[in-house]
Amino acid sequence: MNQSMNPIFDQTMNMTQMFNQNMNPMMNNQNMNLMMNQNMNPMMNQNMNQMMNQNMNPMMNNQNMNKMMNQNMNLMMNQNMNQMMNNQNMNQMMNQNMNQMMNNQNMNQMINQMMNNQNMNQMMNQNMNQMFNQNMNQMMNNQNMNEMKENAVLSRLVKEYKLCTQDNDLIQIGCNFGIENNNYYYWRVTMIGPKNTPYENGLFTILINFPQDYPLHGPEFKFKNKIYHLNVDFENDLGHICLSSINSWRTSGKVRDKPVYTVKQALFDIFCLFYNQGIEAAYSQNMALEYQNNREKFNEKAKQWTKDFASGKN
Repeated sequence: MNQSMNPIFDQTMNMTQMFNQNMNPMMNNQNMNLMMNQNMNPMMNQNMNQMMNQNMNPMMNNQNMNKMMNQNMNLMMNQNMNQMMNNQNMNQMMNQNMNQMMNNQNMNQMINQMMNNQNMNQMMNQNMNQMFNQNMNQMMNNQNMNEMKENAVLSRLVKEYKLCTQDNDLIQIGCNFGIENNNYYYWRVTMIGPKNTPYENGLFTILINFPQDYPLHGPEFKFKNKIYHLNVDFENDLGHICLSSINSWRTSGKVRDKPVYTVKQALFDIFCLFYNQGIEAAYSQNMALEYQNNREKFNEKAKQWTKDFASGKN
C-alpha cells in the first residue's frame, strides 16, 4: 500500500513544488510590482510635479503677464482718459477763448460800428449843417432875389399905373383907375359904356390881377359887375373875358403879331367889345343864336342888364 501510495504522493508533491515554483515568480512579480510601485510613485509624483510646475509656470507667467497687461491697459486707459479730459478741458478752454475772442470781436465790431455811426452821424450832422447853411443861404439868396424881383415888379407896376392914369387916350374912353387895398398888384379900372351901344352910360368895373412874374406873363382881366355880352362869362366864371389877345398874354406872355403888349392896349381891346360881339368865342350858344336871329331882343336884354347891374347904384 505504501508502494502504491508513493507515486500519488510524489505526484502530489511535484505538483505542489510546481505550484510553489509558479507562485514564487508570481509573488516575486507581485513584490516586484509593489516595489516598483513603491519606487515609481515617488518618481511619478516627482515627474508629475515637475510637469505641473512646468505647466503652471507658464500659466503663472501668463497670469502675471495678464496682470501686467491689465495694469498697462489700465494705465493706458487712465492716460487716455486723462488725455481726453485734458483735451476736453483744452477744448473747453479753446471754446471759452474763442467765445471770448468772438465776444471781443463782436464788441470791437459793435464799438467800431458805434464809432462809425458816430462818425457817420457827425458827418451827417456836418453835411446837414452845410446843407442847411447852403439852403439857408440859397433861401436868403432866393428871398433876396425874390425881393429884388418883387421890388422890380412893384416898381414897374407903380410906374405903369401912373402912366395909365395920365394917359389921355385912356381918359378919353372914360377910364378911371384905382388900387385895391393899396396893393399895386390889384388894379380897379372903371369904364363908361360908349354911346349908341346897349351899354351906353353904364359904369363897368374891370379888375386887373397882376402875376408875380409880370411882365413875363400878363395879368388877368375880369368884369366885376354883370354884363350881357357874348364874350363875358357869368355862368361858369364870373366876369371872365374871352379875348384872344389878353388870354394869350396871360398864359404865354406873348400876343401874336404884337411884339409888345401893354395894359393900355388890353384896355382898348376890352373897350372895343362894347361895339363888337365875337360870335366865334361866345360863352353861351343860346346867346349867340339870339344875337344872330333876334338882335333887337338881345340888345334889349343888354340894356336891361346895364341898367340893373352897371348904373353905378349897385
